[in-house]
Amino acid sequence: MAKAARPKLIRIKTRDGWRLAIYRYAARFRTSRWGPVVLCHGLGANRFNMDAPDEEISLARYLAGRSHDTWVVELRGAGRSRPPAWPLQTRRAWDFDDYVQKDVPAILRRVLDDTGATNLNWVGHSMGGMLAYAAMIQYDTKLFRSVVTMASPVFTRVAHPLLNQVYRLRGLLKVVPWLPYRPVGMLGALAPKLTSRGLGLLFANPDQMDPKHVRKLAPRVLTNLPSTLIDQFAEWYNSSEGFARTDGLMSYWEHLDRVGAPLLVIAGAGDQLSPVRDLEQLYESVGSKKKKLLVCGRATGFSVDYGHIDLVLGKSARKEVYPHVADWIETH
Repeated sequence: MAKAARPKLIRIKTRDGWRLAIYRYAARFRTSRWGPVVLCHGLGANRFNMDAPDEEISLARYLAGRSHDTWVVELRGAGRSRPPAWPLQTRRAWDFDDYVQKDVPAILRRVLDDTGATNLNWVGHSMGGMLAYAAMIQYDTKLFRSVVTMASPVFTRVAHPLLNQVYRLRGLLKVVPWLPYRPVGMLGALAPKLTSRGLGLLFANPDQMDPKHVRKLAPRVLTNLPSTLIDQFAEWYNSSEGFARTDGLMSYWEHLDRVGAPLLVIAGAGDQLSPVRDLEQLYESVGSKKKKLLVCGRATGFSVDYGHIDLVLGKSARKEVYPHVADWIETH
């Protein structure tokens, strides 16, 4: 497998003035026979979710090494993406609907225009995969050549005692406009071993989180979030109907039959944020004729029961998970 070169930073402007950052690992001849691949990070993360500082846990560089034209996006508020009037204005609230209605169309347009392709492959972790569901429902599903979602829930069967306790604090979102995720990452860099073990409470299988990776990744990967976005996720968590637009005009859960692209749903057998039972219901509901549910756990031949973030950033992910992502793109 060839070693990926450094990516090129590209700026994409949304219709409401945000300048998104996207990093392209171009294929040798600028395009690939499988079409461009867009990698989208999850909630509270940035490009390092999909392109970690350590190459051994970088899905982006793995795909680029297999000659894929790979694009790593940073949604509004993440990484080097900038709001209108920056640097005079550094904070501007947004929610999931802004991602779907403004960021995703800008990304699709730029990638397809630059490559000349008629459709693309989308790989999303957690919220990044949820955006693919929503986009295929609201836009033409034929824009997506194939889709891989990794631990991307629809909030129909998501529940956890710790999350229940956190939900009781939802009222604080009215007085705390921003959640400071980035300082939490700094703590992870100072105590990587403790952080690796602590992730097992909710976010990952701690056996898959190498302290040396955590030390480099923790201070880089997290992004501060507006309470408007967190409140929207809290509403989905407390609802039995899954996720939907805030204005009530679209229930994504009720229209999953519109999802038509070849879809690989990857689940962690030990994932407590996006449990297998939730992704099983998603899998049964989507309209894709070509679809597969891959549960990564000991019972299905994997070395461990994967959690949430270790599907992408775990020390065994490159060997056990990444090949399934690439194979799906290359065979569909």
